[in-house]
Amino acid sequence: MNNADRPLEAAPRPPQEMRAVERIAAILRSFSMAQPMLSLTEVARAANLDKNTTRRLLLALAAEGLVRRDESERSWGLDIGVMKLQPAVLGPRTLRETAAPFLQWLTERSGMTSFFWIADPDGAICIDRVRAGGEFRDVFWSTPGTVLPMNVASGPRVVLAHLDDAAGTAWLARPQPRFTGATQTDPAELLRAAARIRAQGHELAVNDYYVGMAGLAVPVTDRSGGFIGAISVTSSASEFAAEDRQQELLAVLREAAVAIGVRLGPNPGVPLHPAG
Repeated sequence: MNNADRPLEAAPRPPQEMRAVERIAAILRSFSMAQPMLSLTEVARAANLDKNTTRRLLLALAAEGLVRRDESERSWGLDIGVMKLQPAVLGPRTLRETAAPFLQWLTERSGMTSFFWIADPDGAICIDRVRAGGEFRDVFWSTPGTVLPMNVASGPRVVLAHLDDAAGTAWLARPQPRFTGATQTDPAELLRAAARIRAQGHELAVNDYYVGMAGLAVPVTDRSGGFIGAISVTSSASEFAAEDRQQELLAVLREAAVAIGVRLGPNPGVPLHPAG
């Protein structure tokens, strides 16, 4: 077989190419939900780069529509070009397509905004959301692609509860952020909460991420019983106060979770606790 007939193989990248990719990735990852706009100095610090290199790469990314500069604030942020890449992300596409009609049904039945969460190395990532009507019910910060720490909010806490022992221990070894007075940050408390969530099969989180908000979540498992993710509904805390309302919401959440799960095969993703 001559060279022209040989199967194509990925050639190893030269070190300088790898370094360029790493630098660009570090710059893009420096922006977050908490800090969507950063000064040049802040981007350089977060990416661990010098300011000249950072400026050059930011200008190149801006030319491609991936970042933008706010001249009035002398700051930088991600641009619309990043959002245009989202439909091409392969990982959760099947999950999103499968879950979408059931999240819509869940929102219509509950009157609340619904979410689908899966495990991510940086926390729990929202892969889809269906908004409910009403001013208060539009939870703007948890759009698809948002990553939340797993010590807060009902969906992320269900995901944490189903990580396997190694992944759970690694996550709990991190500093846990505090958002409100109700946020749990102690690893021992979170470990006990995870066991409780697995045992009862749901989580109700109130005021732990944003005062006045609450959420209720259940796990989604595939046909073999493997954990896939969590679906949740969120609204004002007062809407979860009555026990009969909680039970009504749990019933529709579990119905949606079963409908999603039976349509999905085994999940080969992050190591997770068996369901149950």
